[in-house]
Order: sequence, then structure tokens, then C-alpha cells
Amino acid sequence: MDTSHEGTESVPPRAERWTICRAGHVHWGVLGGAGFLFRYHAGEGGVAEYLLAQRSRSVDNGGSWGVPGGATRASESAEETARRETLEEIGTLPEYRVTSVDVQDCGGGWIFHLFCADVEEEFTAYCGQETDATGWFTEEMIRSLPRHPDLRLPVDH
Repeated sequence: MDTSHEGTESVPPRAERWTICRAGHVHWGVLGGAGFLFRYHAGEGGVAEYLLAQRSRSVDNGGSWGVPGGATRASESAEETARRETLEEIGTLPEYRVTSVDVQDCGGGWIFHLFCADVEEEFTAYCGQETDATGWFTEEMIRSLPRHPDLRLPVDH
């Protein structure tokens, strides 16, 4: 009798792995994902700038720009995921004020929570293992960047 799977029914699947949604899209994170879009306004009437991170060439969609974020773990809320992943990817988490949460469904049931948050100053973001570069960009600049294909930013509307 094959008992190699005996007792595994109660073991939850690892959340940080590839999954395929109902629409057939491939995503990282069985439980969805979350990240931060930090915005800084340089004084009254100033142009808003947003912090983005360039994905490392060693990960999927390497070289594309996006928000620091990633897969949700079973024990986390969406904001906890965004906080953990931001620390992993850019090494710092500034004081912030969440202005909105954009709950993005890929069309197949996979959900990404994008926390839009204002910061008081442009802070220095560092590069973790999954990040090749970081930078502050205006809406106009963002539109010309090679972005992660799944990323939908509020500045696109």
C-alpha cells in the first residue's frame, strides 16, 4: 500500500508558489498578493511622484518596473503582506498614510491589493535580492517605463 501521502490532507499548501487562476493566468501566490504604491507631493501645487522598484533580472518579468509587493501568506492580512514584502524588496518602510486600497482582480479570481499611500518625503529605497533599482517617477514618466504585465496603477486611469 502506498502511504507516501498519508496524513497530508490536513497540511495546508504552501501559499508562496505559482498558481493558475480560473482565467488561465499564471500568478505567484496561491492566496493572492499585495503591495504599496508610495506617493510624495512636493509642496502645494507640486507634481506627485511615485516610488517604483525594478524587478531583478533573476526573477520572473525581470527588468520590469512595479510596486514592492508579493505573495500573501496564510496568516497575513493584505496590509501585513504589503509591509513584509516592501521590507524584503526595498529594505525600508517609511511612515505612511493609506489613501486608498485598489483591489485588483485579474479576471480569474486572483486578487492583488494595491495600497496607495502618501509619504511626507521621498525616502531612500534600497535594493533587495529581488530588486535591481528603485526610483521616484511622475505619472508621465511611469507611462513610458517597461512595467510588470500584471501591474495596474491608479495613475493609468
